[in-house]
Parts: sequence; C-alpha cells; structure tokens
Amino acid sequence: MMPPSPPTSRSAADTIWTQARTRAVQHQHLLKYLVIGATASGLDVVLFLLLYNGAGTSAVVAHSISVPTSVLFSFAFNARHNFRTTDHVALRLASFVVVATIGYLAGYGVIELAAYEGLGANAGKILSLPVVFAIQYLLNSRITFHKPKVLDLELEKSAS
Repeated sequence: MMPPSPPTSRSAADTIWTQARTRAVQHQHLLKYLVIGATASGLDVVLFLLLYNGAGTSAVVAHSISVPTSVLFSFAFNARHNFRTTDHVALRLASFVVVATIGYLAGYGVIELAAYEGLGANAGKILSLPVVFAIQYLLNSRITFHKPKVLDLELEKSAS
C-alpha cells in the first residue's frame, strides 16, 4: 500500500483560503462592526478636532457633541447593515445609548489620563478609540443586537 501523497502547494493554499473565508464568515459581524466603527470614529475624531481646535470649545464640549453624532450614525448603520435588526428599535436604541454612555465615560477617562500624563487631549482621543471599540462591541453584540436562538431558527426556516 502506498503512503498518501503530501499535499500540493495548491491544496495547501486552498485550505488556507478556505480557513480564512470560514473565519471571516464566523466573524462577519465583528468585521462589519469594525468598518462601521472606523467610519463613526473618523466622524467622531474629525468633529472633535474641529470643535476643540477650530472652534475653541473645551474638550468635554467637543467630546459631548462628537460622540453622540457618531453614536447615532453607528447605531443606524449597525442596525440596518450589520446585525439587520428591525424589531424593537426604540429598545435597541436605548440599549445602544447606554453602551455608548459607558464608552463615552471610558473614552473621556482615557482623554483625561492622557492629558494628565502630558500627552494632551488630541492624543488621548486617539488612544481612547481601541478601548471604547472593545467595550462597545462586546456589549452591543451580546446585548443590543442580540437575537435569541429561537428567532435565528425561525429566520433560517423562513429563508429556506
């Protein structure tokens, strides 16, 4: 009996590609959340910089305007294009706002810490982004946009 032939580089590449696609599908909400979040963060940072540096507002005023604007943008795009939720919109928005408030407080804490350490509010704003992203993704994906498994099964049946 002959031993099995070693995989060719073509099949190894196919395996790697298949595994990458499987991971991307498994993490599609995370990837979309990252893209939407990056866009919302860009909006947040640009508004913050314009208000803080351009208009001369305080950091807390600039943060208090830029964050809610980006939160509403993020909620609308995540609800519609990422998690595709159309039910309980008011409840989901309220949950999203609570999560955003947690992110707001964490973000402002990082800004203040950076300013205290001599890095300044602008650097603090940038440094706060990954912290806020991690907190908000975990809470929003598990609470705000969570769909019970029963609902997932019903959606699969109706799609068939």
